[in-house]
Amino acid sequence: MPTSRTEAQAGFTLLELLVVLVIMALSATAVMSVGRSSLESARVRSFMVEAEAMFRDARTAAIENQAQTSVMIDAKGRRLSMSDGSRMLEVPKGVSLDAKVAAPKSGELPSVRFFPSGGSTGGQITFNFRGRSYGLRINWLTGRADAQTL
Repeated sequence: MPTSRTEAQAGFTLLELLVVLVIMALSATAVMSVGRSSLESARVRSFMVEAEAMFRDARTAAIENQAQTSVMIDAKGRRLSMSDGSRMLEVPKGVSLDAKVAAPKSGELPSVRFFPSGGSTGGQITFNFRGRSYGLRINWLTGRADAQTL
């Protein structure tokens, strides 16, 4: 039994504890949604780096093997793949893909072809994610691939 008025008022009521728990739950939910959003953005950035590396590897393979090498762009299948089948990248969910490349041969997928000289057919691939555009440009003369935010 409390001996004084201050001892009787010490501590928290059940209602106060419930309010604190609700505030903590809302805060945790907000932090997790921000974390999920940044995780998706990181996946898209990682995809861009891997796509750029794929185009650079295709150019290197064409020079080393002295044979034409291509990176095929399958917009419907949402993937990029090397013509020799050694590498394939899936386009992440929520990312749209648009490619401006040389006209493909009849019955073939659009692609960027790399030649033994180091040159290429060139092109630009645009990826859109949450209102932002990312571009991957392949220089036709040098075959160099550069990723950038548009």
